Amino acid sequence: MLQCLRCGYRGSGPKRCPRCGFPLIPEPQGRFRIVEGEPTIWRYGPTLGVSKGVTLGEGMTPLRKIGGVAIKDESRNPTGSIMDRGSAVLASVYQGARAAVAFSEDFTLSIATYFSARGITVEVYMDPTSANYADFILLASLPNVEIRFGVAPKVDVEYGEPYFLAGIKTLAYELFEGARKMEAVAVPLERGYIALAIYQAFRELEEEGYTAPRLLLAKYREASVSEIARWLIDKGAELIEVDSVDAVRAAVELAREGIYAKPLSAMAYVAAAQEKNAVAVITGTGLRRPYLPRRGELGGLQAQIIEVLRRRGEMTAYQIWDALGRRPTLRGVYKALSSLAARGIVAQSYQIEGKRRIKRFKLNSGK
Repeated sequence: MLQCLRCGYRGSGPKRCPRCGFPLIPEPQGRFRIVEGEPTIWRYGPTLGVSKGVTLGEGMTPLRKIGGVAIKDESRNPTGSIMDRGSAVLASVYQGARAAVAFSEDFTLSIATYFSARGITVEVYMDPTSANYADFILLASLPNVEIRFGVAPKVDVEYGEPYFLAGIKTLAYELFEGARKMEAVAVPLERGYIALAIYQAFRELEEEGYTAPRLLLAKYREASVSEIARWLIDKGAELIEVDSVDAVRAAVELAREGIYAKPLSAMAYVAAAQEKNAVAVITGTGLRRPYLPRRGELGGLQAQIIEVLRRRGEMTAYQIWDALGRRPTLRGVYKALSSLAARGIVAQSYQIEGKRRIKRFKLNSGK
């Protein structure tokens, strides 16, 4: 069942509230529950009410401190952004063999990667004069992705859909698990979908007796305030305006510590630095890998890795490197595995050993 947080509508669809046009979001499924030992967003599957589906290892992103500010680094997700949380859930519930989507930075690369991993053909419609070149190359390199230039006659998948928002909620669940002393959470504000999902997750936890942190909405000083943001402010969220120069300086500071955030994302860091015990949600990376092998082409190292996995089964990257006689660099092995996973040839999974999360790789069936 879907719900509208603004007017109270409940129903099975459509994607936005038929009464007031506000985004719909799935209702929580019973009490908050965790699947212990599951190292991805699917540890919250029972709460989401969605059975574990496609996963590329999204979620369980690191929480670290930079300049005295706690950072939730979403750039460590498979395609480099928080979008992967929503894409994993949406791809798992999507019914159909094809999906048309209009190009939108971060979202399209994420949703195309996850749909492609499920074997769903994705038609990406974009304006060739405004498309980011690196994202275009990455999209064109995915197996099951077809690039179309122009406006989509019909869009099947959109940013901000109900089950996409359900996946975004898992970030708040992770913060609840790993940052109990937080008093505020700063989220970069653009259209407001991410903030809405996080707000709802904290509201659910609050209904179970937990104390919800304050929600800080960091926006560019000159930017307008979206309809969703205005509603969140009415519900107690706090708007923090950030100068564009300060956002760029924050991005530089984060980059020096190994987090390559866009200035838009770095606004959360600026906002959190003004508060006590605040967590900044860095929603994505400002860097993209500039090259993936052409469709159907396998590099020499990739072919060697496939042969090792075919002979030995599931392995860690270190074990693969060792099996290859340590001739390539370990970093090269990781890059080759990342490319193979993006193309749906290799599957990734995680195991928790003590306090460590171990990534393992295996060939997808039929590869």
